[in-house]
Amino acid sequence: MEGTLKLLTLAMWIAIAWTLLSLLSVAFWALLLEVRRRFGSTPTSKPSAREETQLSAEVRAIYADFADVNRACSDAPAPTDPDGTGQSEAIVFIGWTSVQKR
Repeated sequence: MEGTLKLLTLAMWIAIAWTLLSLLSVAFWALLLEVRRRFGSTPTSKPSAREETQLSAEVRAIYADFADVNRACSDAPAPTDPDGTGQSEAIVFIGWTSVQKR
């Protein structure tokens, strides 16, 4: 019984020490964040309007590729319009299949 009590006391001291060490490390981290905020380097400059426009054009081009349903995200030409209605149909297989040989 006395050995169990000593073991529980040791476990309690370890838990207290671990908690205090954790709190101390969090406080130190918060202090470092505050020091960096006050005395850190200046933030990087914003990209120029031309760079933003160029990026926007690149992003629009990517989205245009995804939105091109007639080409179904491939380089193949769009199917012809047999009805002359301006609409075309394409069957696109999206998925994964496995072939088992016997």
